[in-house]
Amino acid sequence: MNTKGYRVTVPPGGPTYPTTPADWIAFPFVLVATAKRNSGKTCSMTAFLHILHRMDRLDRLIVVSPTYGNNAHYFEGLPVSDVIEPTVDSAQQVIDIVEDEAQEYEAYHERLLLWRQLKKLLRTQKEVDEFIDSEVVELFGPNLEKPQHKWGGRKPVVVAIFDDIQGTPCFTPRSKVNYMTIKHRHIGETRHGSIGVNLMFAVQSYVSTGGTGLPKTVRCQITHLMVFKTKSQKELDLIAEEAAGEVDKETFFKLYEEATSKPYSFMLIDFSKKKTHPSMFRQNFDRFLTP
Repeated sequence: MNTKGYRVTVPPGGPTYPTTPADWIAFPFVLVATAKRNSGKTCSMTAFLHILHRMDRLDRLIVVSPTYGNNAHYFEGLPVSDVIEPTVDSAQQVIDIVEDEAQEYEAYHERLLLWRQLKKLLRTQKEVDEFIDSEVVELFGPNLEKPQHKWGGRKPVVVAIFDDIQGTPCFTPRSKVNYMTIKHRHIGETRHGSIGVNLMFAVQSYVSTGGTGLPKTVRCQITHLMVFKTKSQKELDLIAEEAAGEVDKETFFKLYEEATSKPYSFMLIDFSKKKTHPSMFRQNFDRFLTP
């Protein structure tokens, strides 16, 4: 019996994402930080953003938070482009921002293609002024200047952070948070691939209660989870069950205790770890924990 024709093969090609150093996390990401109040979530998550910025892997930052004014010092030096109050429409606002970026990106490449075609055609023209009409001047100026794009012609790296939104309408069923999270890699489609949006959520409870906590749909999309010290064994058991597929619960709790042994430290669980990573677990961002 010949069953070779039934094999599953991966076709060539596919989307491309921003590269990062071998020891850093991979794009795209949905990162969640879960911790009680005053545990250091905002400080640690903005430290993560500052690392991305130093890597030149953060072009536009959208902040959805009712407490941005009090926490603005954490965001100083970051490319914050929009600050949005958490409402039922916040996720749609994020989607609209990324869609606008996609339209600008698409329009730039269309203008660039036309500009190149015109420049090629004009090489055979003796009198440029006779060829250029008012529409061409309006697009490129009288000297046919090359089109410009605010990101240099590349797709921008967009991150949206949702901070202190638990208990707000942002997490209610009417919101598009679930839709946005499921589709985050594909938002802002263009003929050259999607812009996409990387997502970060800071929550005080890992489990949704009363329809205002972290939805299960979002939990299912997590690529990176930051777990701070907690007294909720029920929550830890759920995280161990959902998140620690590579190790048994005993090993998970041992690593968790080690990771959270210092003030404000946390366990980072990387579900999208690179082949260059010795483990999917870290203490903070800089120390791998080997089971």
